[in-house]
Amino acid sequence: MKIKNKLSLYFTVTSSLLMLLIMAFIYLLFSNLTRNDFYQSLHERTEIAARLYLEADEISPIALNKTKNKYINSLPEEEILIYDSTNEIAFTKDSGKHWTKDIIDEVRKKKYLSYKENGKQIVGIYYHDNQGDFVILASAVDSYGQARKHKLLQIMGVLFCIQILIQFAASRWFAQKMLYPIQEVNKQVKKISATDLHLRVKTDSATDEIGLLALNFNGLLDRLEKSFDLQKMFVANSSHELKTPITNIIGEVEVALSRERTSEDYKENLLSVLAEAERLQTIITDFLLLTNAENNPDATVAAPVRIDELLWEIKEDFQTNSVQHIDIQLSSLPEEEKLLYVNANKALLTLAIKNVIQNGLKFSKNKPIVCILHISGKTRSIRIIDQGIGMEPEVLKNIFEPFFRSPSAKEYPGNGIGLYITKKIIELFNGRIEVSSQKGNGSCFNIIFEQ
Repeated sequence: MKIKNKLSLYFTVTSSLLMLLIMAFIYLLFSNLTRNDFYQSLHERTEIAARLYLEADEISPIALNKTKNKYINSLPEEEILIYDSTNEIAFTKDSGKHWTKDIIDEVRKKKYLSYKENGKQIVGIYYHDNQGDFVILASAVDSYGQARKHKLLQIMGVLFCIQILIQFAASRWFAQKMLYPIQEVNKQVKKISATDLHLRVKTDSATDEIGLLALNFNGLLDRLEKSFDLQKMFVANSSHELKTPITNIIGEVEVALSRERTSEDYKENLLSVLAEAERLQTIITDFLLLTNAENNPDATVAAPVRIDELLWEIKEDFQTNSVQHIDIQLSSLPEEEKLLYVNANKALLTLAIKNVIQNGLKFSKNKPIVCILHISGKTRSIRIIDQGIGMEPEVLKNIFEPFFRSPSAKEYPGNGIGLYITKKIIELFNGRIEVSSQKGNGSCFNIIFEQ
């Protein structure tokens, strides 16, 4: 069943049940009023009977005639009996209908009694007169009231059926109108395929649930398009990046095997093969990191990492590899030790910072690199300043894109993945990385974490 039909059905059932409850309440109220009104009529009949039979000698002829006129029109199946103090029928004709002694005594005790029995409504009153104490009982069938209630039920039934039809038609129209934007979104989604990921779902409103659904779907398409583009770029660039070292290795081996060579020549060939193999290993490692950063960003476990200690460890690691050109500077260290910590994965954060430092060393040809740790309030920043070749403004916009390499960097080894991975790692731990540079005047990378 379609949603619009479900909504129409649910709304119709709910409103119909509510209407049914209202009608039931109206019917019960009307029935109660009708019953009480008839009891009042019977009560008046007993009062009239008392005046007619018991007070006839005490009232004027004119008043007596008025009382008789009121008594002329009897109620359906009406019976009125007057009982004296001995519970014998007095004044009225014995119609064969008798009330029990218990009923008569109860009327004397309560002075007024009303009840229903065998479809008849009955009213009894206690009446004191100069002729004695009497009990007057009257009974009748409220045929007119029952007819009115039956008519009311018929009218309610017809109105209820009409209400259901109108309610269903109206609710279906409203449901169709409200769901129309979803139908439009569905039509647009059908046009989107793997070859048309640039298409987006258009919506008139971004504040309602359908608009938010369209925005979230467009966000999904953005991520899918980026992932597809990355895969295409990955396949194109990885094949090129992997092909170069493998071709060089094969070439070196073929040269070595082409003729007999001295041990020095073989050693030189092996060193060249080793360099290309190490380059190949670096490319494969970077590709694995890139894949993990793209497809599994939540797999890393974060823990508090003290930044100043991490920078000293990185410097010591570079010194172990004969790099002596890193200067660590600590600026505005806080009194609270907890402000020195960042919630991150230590291994990945180390890799990110090392990537920036290695880039600086590579493009500055091992000139000194300065790392400045600055803490201000809850902001912790690591500024890495090099003396490299710098970058043009148009290059700065793209340096964090995967496989991007500026024309001026072609002579330097690399595959254009390092800074992309660095940015991914920094953002993974709720940080950001900024860069400023001028052509020929080096670059400054600023890694910022805020609590």
